[in-house]
Amino acid sequence: MAHEVGQLIRVRCRNCNITRHYLPGDLVKLVGDIPFWDVERHMRCERCKERELDAGIVLPSAAERLKIRVRRLVEIRMVRRVIWRDDD
Repeated sequence: MAHEVGQLIRVRCRNCNITRHYLPGDLVKLVGDIPFWDVERHMRCERCKERELDAGIVLPSAAERLKIRVRRLVEIRMVRRVIWRDDD
């Protein structure tokens, strides 16, 4: 519903003060259908790698929307990491 009315999710890092905007539909694909305030628990800042984020919903006007750069989800990659342990 938020995507249909033009809302965006604004995520700001409290540590490095960078703000990014996401489409709600892209975040649903990434973290599931959760309330927007829980998004910050499932993400980390790409710049500083910290989890100190503030998330909110914004409904920009048409003029504001032209100035906002929205991050789009291109793909999701699952990484399989192998960890070994030597038995003594």
